[in-house]
Amino acid sequence: MSIGIENLDFGFGDRSIFKNFSLDLDDVDPVVILGPSGCGKTTLLRLVAGLLRPEAGRILIENAPASGGAASFVFQEARLLLYLNALQNVMLPIVKPLGRAAAEERARFFLRESAIDRYAGSYPDQLSGGERQRVSIARAWAYPAPIILMDEPFQSLDIPLRIQLMDSVRKLKRAEDRFVIAVTHDPREAVYLGRRIIVLGPGADGSAVILLDEKFEAENPRAFVSEAALLLEQKLCAGLYPSTINNEK
Repeated sequence: MSIGIENLDFGFGDRSIFKNFSLDLDDVDPVVILGPSGCGKTTLLRLVAGLLRPEAGRILIENAPASGGAASFVFQEARLLLYLNALQNVMLPIVKPLGRAAAEERARFFLRESAIDRYAGSYPDQLSGGERQRVSIARAWAYPAPIILMDEPFQSLDIPLRIQLMDSVRKLKRAEDRFVIAVTHDPREAVYLGRRIIVLGPGADGSAVILLDEKFEAENPRAFVSEAALLLEQKLCAGLYPSTINNEK
């Protein structure tokens, strides 16, 4: 899988988010994009997904212009339909392309791989926040797109749940490999999940620039809560973020 972002310009009103911005993503994933609030992390995901259109430049997936069906999105909130149960929510985007029988089989598979299959008949208001997010992740994987985009889907959860859900993502990649791009403001999530870590920040003109781009894989992913994670936080963030590791138990 290759994703090329070439000479990208994009902004909101008179505010430039990206200006002549380029980035090549290759076979190394998950890619985790770090950066302070407002630096363009979510905007970049939406541009790759085709939810936003660049003002200039282009985005290529496998050397072809990006199309709307190339990516599946996991949002910050689960965004489940309240009148559908978990199984129906996962089936919803794939019934039309696959047919009902195949969609149900695929949805049940990814609910099972996400360790949420016992709640297949439950409705969103009967599920906890972590359970709803598992359903959302299963839905993203069930849709047969080659790219999974994850927009801080763990941010509202405590550390044990975040670790469990990131472990679920790792398991899903083993079950059916996709190219994963995630954004976060938490360097510990980058350490735990990512194999390539990219730090965005404001350049001299206020638009996003790449401050650091490094391939990385922790020998022990549990470094999420270790001193090694703190050292990487200091290396990656260079004063951009306050350290929060010691403030959470």
